[in-house]
Amino acid sequence: MKSNNKDGNRMSIVLRYRGLKPRPVWQALVEAQMRKLQHLAAIASARVNLEWQHEIKPAFLVLASLEVPGPDFHAEARDHTIQAALLKVVNNLKRQIRSRKNRRLDKRKTNSQLGLLPGHSPVVVAGRA
Repeated sequence: MKSNNKDGNRMSIVLRYRGLKPRPVWQALVEAQMRKLQHLAAIASARVNLEWQHEIKPAFLVLASLEVPGPDFHAEARDHTIQAALLKVVNNLKRQIRSRKNRRLDKRKTNSQLGLLPGHSPVVVAGRA
């Protein structure tokens, strides 16, 4: 399945099932949740695994990986329903994306305060101010 990301490119979503049979409702749910993340990052692709492990409680496990410029984002969560586990994963990915953006902004602010912007050298030549 493919969706447009904020840059107009298409995000591919690879959905895998383990221990349960594919259902169109789960595919639609995953696609809708991944679309919610597109406005936060330039996502090239998303890989999502939906697992049911009957011997473990809670039995549903969702693992997701987002391919983005720079280090990829990864999250996993377990719950009693696919929907709840997927929601936990999406919220975790949102936190990671926002945290990375905030770190970049903080670094930019710090560099600006220190005069380390590109094209601006903090070095002062002797005798000149």
